[in-house]
Amino acid sequence: MRFEISHEFDAPLDVLELALMSPELPARLTDHGDMFESVETVQHDVGDKIFERIWKYQARTPLSLLKGYDITRDMLTWEEHTSYNLTEHTAQWHVVPRPGIDPDASWRKHFNAQGNFQLDPLSDGRTRRTVSGDLEIKVKVIGRAIERVAMKELRRAYDVEAEALRSLCTLP
Repeated sequence: MRFEISHEFDAPLDVLELALMSPELPARLTDHGDMFESVETVQHDVGDKIFERIWKYQARTPLSLLKGYDITRDMLTWEEHTSYNLTEHTAQWHVVPRPGIDPDASWRKHFNAQGNFQLDPLSDGRTRRTVSGDLEIKVKVIGRAIERVAMKELRRAYDVEAEALRSLCTLP
């Protein structure tokens, strides 16, 4: 399932970029909403042209569609790997489900989430972030239904991240 999500920020591109690279951002994600039990920084490397980060997420509760199924805590854990190009203001990202828990990668053959995002300066000094990508859940019979619910949760997650970024762009 292909998607595109945009948010506009009342901040210039360079300020939003600094917020995006802030080591405080993962903690702010858990402060702005009830989706995540935790967001942990696994990697945070700022280079001259590339910013690399890996965040490990622990979801708070399973999707409502999955209530009644035996969903364990580790099933709700994933890593997001992001590589942001500071010159082009673009990033590539992908999700790794159950990192370190699924050594044979059996879940990964059923799940794929990857894409990119771009920061664009707007004429009035604000900035737009556009996230696009593909989400695919390969499970017989209910896979498409899970994808639709997961897309709603993905949109909520990017809304939470936008609020967290806004809080970092605003001086106290």
